[in-house]
Formats: sequence, C-alpha cells, structure tokens
Amino acid sequence: MLRPGGTLAVFDGDYNTMSVATGDPDPLQACADAFIENFVNDPWIIRRLPAMAAAAGFAGTQLRSHGYAQITNPAYMLSIIDRGADALTAAARIGPGLCEALKSEARRRAAAHSFYGHIAYASLTARKPS
Repeated sequence: MLRPGGTLAVFDGDYNTMSVATGDPDPLQACADAFIENFVNDPWIIRRLPAMAAAAGFAGTQLRSHGYAQITNPAYMLSIIDRGADALTAAARIGPGLCEALKSEARRRAAAHSFYGHIAYASLTARKPS
C-alpha cells in the first residue's frame, strides 16, 4: 500500500515458513503444502520485497519479521488444513476418506492441546525520496 507522503507499507505472510508438523514426517504438513500450492499466489514474495522496493525507487527500507503461532483455538490454521486437504482431494492425490481423516486429526490435536501451527509474517516499510 502506498500511503500519502510516499510511504510504502506491506504486510504479508512468508508462506514458505508455514509449518503444522509436530514431527518428521507429519501427514498434516501435506495439507499445509497443498494450501500453499493452491491458494498462495507467490510464496516467495516477502523475500524479494526489499529488492522490489529499491527497484521502484524507494529508500530506507525496513523489513521486520512477525511470528504467528496458533496452538490453542487454531481456527485459521484449521482452515488451512481443511483447504489443503480439499485441494489434495480435488487433484485426486488423496481420496475422500483420507481427506476427512486429515481434517479429523487436526481437530483431535487441537482438542488434545497438541496442535501446532506457525507462519512467519513480515512487514516492510520504505519511503519515496522527494
């Protein structure tokens, strides 16, 4: 977003950092990965933002990271699991039974207080020199 006075402000997820895994391998991570593949336009954009801002003539670029974890009441992360599982099913990579089982497992973990979900977000600010 370009604010009045020539200040650029961007806040977005660095979706390549998203993890719901509690071990290796973790079947729920396949849902997170499918979500990224099917719903995120450019999962690498955060990492290119400083160079993009500089190329557009902005200066004084500040990039900050903001960790976002959902452990209790993980509504957003559960929606990611659901959309990822549905995308895997739509692509015929898994069947409907496994789709429902993955969604159920995510909710079981949430109820047992063993669910983990994390995404790093980043904010970038820069100014357009006069």
